[in-house]
Amino acid sequence: MRTPTWTAVYGVLNILAVSVTCLPQPQANLPRDVSTTPMVFAHYMIQFQPPNLDYTNDINLAKSAGIDAFAIDYGGVPSALPYFADYLNRFYKAAEKLDFKLFLCIDTTTMTDAAMVVNLTNYYSGSTAQMKDSAGNIFLSSFETGSPPWNWQTDVINRINTPVTFLPGTLSEDAEYTASQNKGYGPFTWVHPASSVAGESTTDEAYATQRDANGKPWMAGIAPWFFKRMSTDQNWFHAQDSGIWVDRWMNLLKLKPNFIEIVTWNDFGESSYIGPADSKPNSVLTQTTTADYYGNLDHTAFLKMTQFFVRAFKAGQTTVTISPSEEEVFLFYRLQPVNAMGSNSIYPDNSWPLPENASYIQDNAYIVPFLASPATVYLSSGGKPWQMDAPVGVSKGTVAFTVGDQILTASRNINGAVLNKKGPAIQGQLPRYQGNVVAL
Repeated sequence: MRTPTWTAVYGVLNILAVSVTCLPQPQANLPRDVSTTPMVFAHYMIQFQPPNLDYTNDINLAKSAGIDAFAIDYGGVPSALPYFADYLNRFYKAAEKLDFKLFLCIDTTTMTDAAMVVNLTNYYSGSTAQMKDSAGNIFLSSFETGSPPWNWQTDVINRINTPVTFLPGTLSEDAEYTASQNKGYGPFTWVHPASSVAGESTTDEAYATQRDANGKPWMAGIAPWFFKRMSTDQNWFHAQDSGIWVDRWMNLLKLKPNFIEIVTWNDFGESSYIGPADSKPNSVLTQTTTADYYGNLDHTAFLKMTQFFVRAFKAGQTTVTISPSEEEVFLFYRLQPVNAMGSNSIYPDNSWPLPENASYIQDNAYIVPFLASPATVYLSSGGKPWQMDAPVGVSKGTVAFTVGDQILTASRNINGAVLNKKGPAIQGQLPRYQGNVVAL
């Protein structure tokens, strides 16, 4: 039986019906036994292009957040591959000019040609934008839901013309089995859609244990949000709700994976993005015959939070330290109650059932203060007042939202300015079902 929330890492306070999750006290750093330089990457879906195919803004935003490279999700139907090859070439050229790094993440759900994987990897291995580890090996990873139609070692790795640090993706929650199958490779663990926060934490701990036992690096995936409703069989929420972001970052700071990959920078198809919402989404996301849940909803706050977590991770810290000039209070929430179906019959998806895992999704607004000194934070949710006493560092307040405007304020100036954030109003029912969040 999956459970929707987990509070073992944090102390929990109840202040005027607001759940506040606070960071643990500082503790001794745990070992990272494999000798690597900790780095953070962001998964980039090549099929979603930035305006005018100009990757400059994406690259500069990632650099400013401390992200070391984009892992380019590469795959697709054969007819799309020529376009993707052009996008990839543009991407590498832009990264070379801006002194940024990239590496390939082969999407084996659609890529079936091992020779193409080898050719692409060899072609870009000499680029100044190619991501390498501290030993000079180029990075290569994958997204996999099952075994690919090739043997990674004999059909790919042995044919690449330079040493490779290979991190194959896995959705397995069995760390010991994955280690036995990967043999000489370190795993890239995705976020498991049906796991609770507690279950995900247990899985992460098992992968950390295997990393320490077998000496192979471990890359952990972390996501800001997940919601997909593109067909009756692609209709789901992530069971961890808000826990897949702040809660998991704090757990990974403790477990110290060798690398962390944010999944994703721009996967609008699964409402999972920290990059700008002005990129060009796949046409299927904007057709009235399918679920237009993307809606240009801003996730800027997730990107701003990233820089603090990345800095702590690279420094080997288990807590996040905030200076007075860096203070910020963030807010994210969905625009409708989870059980409110769409009201307009012109959208066929309004006749579909609620998304899978909807029963684990709470009608909450989430307040995330990053503070150098304590403050009281106030949320007017649909005119209903709530407050939380936020401690130093990072905390998360959970408020049962009320339909209407959402207005965030504080008892003192935050980063030298009055806090007054107003997000889009939560509606009792939208014309089309919506499970994505706005993040401010």
